[in-house]
Amino acid sequence: MNLVMEQNSDKRSNPKKTQEAGAMLGKDHAMLERISEVRRKCGNGVKMLPVVRYERKVWFLDERLRQLRNVRNPHDFINLKDFEVKYFMRKVV
Repeated sequence: MNLVMEQNSDKRSNPKKTQEAGAMLGKDHAMLERISEVRRKCGNGVKMLPVVRYERKVWFLDERLRQLRNVRNPHDFINLKDFEVKYFMRKVV
């Protein structure tokens, strides 16, 4: 019984593990703050990307990535330049 108590007290007093746990809590806290910040900017819920018809297909217009992504197959995409993004913004369905 005493041996078990000594082992448990050794685990609690290990400063390296305590420091690692503190670092992980800090990372989790930072991530939660980033999520909260995004929710404040975008509101709660998911927002749909604008949809454009081009070359007999329907595409999502992703301004952040500057891409058109096929609605049916997101692996099918077209990279855009800045002026093309502005052009497709006017063509939103």
